[in-house]
Amino acid sequence: MIVRRQDAKAQTNRMPGLKIIFCALLAMLGLQSAEVAASDMLTVAVAANFYRPMQEIAATYRKQTGTNVRLVSGSTGQLYAQIIQGAPYQVFFAADARRPELLESQGLTQPGSRFTYATGSLVLWSMREDLGLKERGIKSLLDTRVKRIAIANPNTAPYGRAAMQALKAAGMDRAMRTKLVFGENVGQAFLFVRSGNADAGLVAASSTYQAGGKVAAVPPDSYDPIVQQAVALRHAPEAAQKFTAFLSSPAARKVLRKYGYGVPQ
Repeated sequence: MIVRRQDAKAQTNRMPGLKIIFCALLAMLGLQSAEVAASDMLTVAVAANFYRPMQEIAATYRKQTGTNVRLVSGSTGQLYAQIIQGAPYQVFFAADARRPELLESQGLTQPGSRFTYATGSLVLWSMREDLGLKERGIKSLLDTRVKRIAIANPNTAPYGRAAMQALKAAGMDRAMRTKLVFGENVGQAFLFVRSGNADAGLVAASSTYQAGGKVAAVPPDSYDPIVQQAVALRHAPEAAQKFTAFLSSPAARKVLRKYGYGVPQ
């Protein structure tokens, strides 16, 4: 969709007061005009681990319905904080269940809209060929050649919290403390590894789809289940719940499975 820029002077003359403020909020999200109406545009906050599959799902949804979906990605904690502060998102796809539950308890969601859309998994990933990830698993991080290990910030990102739990379950959390480098979200932790700024990382399985390198599973009983929930926010249009319902469609579930997510029954 192409949105043409309007003459700034003419636009200002037509949009006094609150309309100017509204347009400024849209501009913060990269939208160029208030002509993009809520009826054909949804603004969706999506946890970093789910950004790539959501791009595919949103593109399919647009083809089927004509509704454009604007994606804003970040850590679950960051997005939650932005919603609390009034960010104009309409749907929130989190990497946990806790933040959607909190928003629901605070009256910031549409009643009955919260649901589990996927379950995630943690993997150990490296671009290096010499660490024996598949043979040694998480213990390969004890190798002296591993200087930096990337994980998401455990204070704001569920995958970061899961990474710390997995290290603790392996009895390695203290030994690895000086090696850890923290991304703002699991997507940034993935980029640290891909760029070579970290030797290995504990990241979302979805991040490593078609990424190359070496991948080793992390025992799922070594961290709390990563139950990922979504919710339509309080002032969202009817189109928001139609979009969340689309996540249960065969087309969306096919994408979820492709990226390694568990699909709710």
